[in-house]
Amino acid sequence: MSLYEVQQCLFDYLRVLEDSNTQGRPEIDTDGYDLTVTEREALENKDIGAICAMGTHPVIVNGYCRALGCKRADFRPLVAPSGFGGSM
Repeated sequence: MSLYEVQQCLFDYLRVLEDSNTQGRPEIDTDGYDLTVTEREALENKDIGAICAMGTHPVIVNGYCRALGCKRADFRPLVAPSGFGGSM
């Protein structure tokens, strides 16, 4: 497992979305990151529960969920099993 790479991929994706020249909401690009098959699939499938279960930092998960258009009430049940859903 390469948690650092998962978090870096998500962080980089969020930075791309900050670019005012970005049209729409692009898909996350997992190329160039040292990810396992499971990590890559979780990121590409927007599997918030799996991303949380990996131990991804809650601030990154929060930003990612909001970038996907989720409201707190929408993603709280997905992150609760990981132990940090109540703090969001």
